[in-house]
Amino acid sequence: MQQPTLFERQDREKLLLHLFRAYYDARKNKRNKHSALLFELHHERELFRLAGDILAQRYQPKPSICFIIKKPVKREVFAADFRDRIVHHLIFNYISPVFENFFIHDSYSCRKGKGTHYGIKRVDHFIRSCSENYHRDCYILKIDIQRYFMSIDRSLLYEKIKSRLIKYASKIDGDLHTILYLIRMTIFNDPVNGCIMKSRRAEWNDLPASKSLFHAGQNKG
Repeated sequence: MQQPTLFERQDREKLLLHLFRAYYDARKNKRNKHSALLFELHHERELFRLAGDILAQRYQPKPSICFIIKKPVKREVFAADFRDRIVHHLIFNYISPVFENFFIHDSYSCRKGKGTHYGIKRVDHFIRSCSENYHRDCYILKIDIQRYFMSIDRSLLYEKIKSRLIKYASKIDGDLHTILYLIRMTIFNDPVNGCIMKSRRAEWNDLPASKSLFHAGQNKG
């Protein structure tokens, strides 16, 4: 068997360091989940195996778990396997230094230091500023883009991410080719295919088709 070169060993060691970090990020508040517990039993072995799959480009996302939740509003959820959640955190850790500088200050989804409490403080600040400390009426416009998530074109999304990462590759602490491979495998993975349904099919009866991946167009959502 051919021995790995020095560069191959270095790539594997660096990837493992990033994977362990992503693993610890992924398991926060998830340690009582079944797939997380199974992974944790032999997490070192599983992370080494995952690193090998990524470097050999044979990584494949596992089937998602699909279910309906009713609070705060009824919606459909596709939950990734814990192993795939590690890959999601790995991707996030790689690319966040690039994208962070392009977000407006008051964009809060999945950003460090931009949790619920910070958002509440910002809303309070804006209300006080607009109302002159509650001495004038002010208004809030709440809008939603119809079928936004379900109509996202995956090819367009991937190309936009790819072009941005290529342009700012110097800010990424990892192999760009491998990162783009993982992003491609994640974006073009259709969670509907082979999904494990944990809710009764009847739960979807009164869910609008515009809010379900089961009714999204080809290569959309």
